[in-house]
Amino acid sequence: MTREMNENGTMNAYVVSGDEVNPDDRYGYKIVAVILSEYFWAAYMGLTDWSDARCASSGDKVPYEVAQRLFSTIDAVIPNYNH
Repeated sequence: MTREMNENGTMNAYVVSGDEVNPDDRYGYKIVAVILSEYFWAAYMGLTDWSDARCASSGDKVPYEVAQRLFSTIDAVIPNYNH
């Protein structure tokens, strides 16, 4: 069993399996919002030790319902989420 940790001590939540979960483990994601234009925005999720730019370019797109709650101000100002 390989326990892959990020640089900041959190487990890599993308590759952890159920038998690797231990008490006191820390898991996390970084989520960044990207304003694509005056009409579109999106949010992306990556590992906690990724840079913002890497998260935006290589991360998984966050579902709109989650992104809307996390970035309510952006959602109120920019009319469309880039699905």
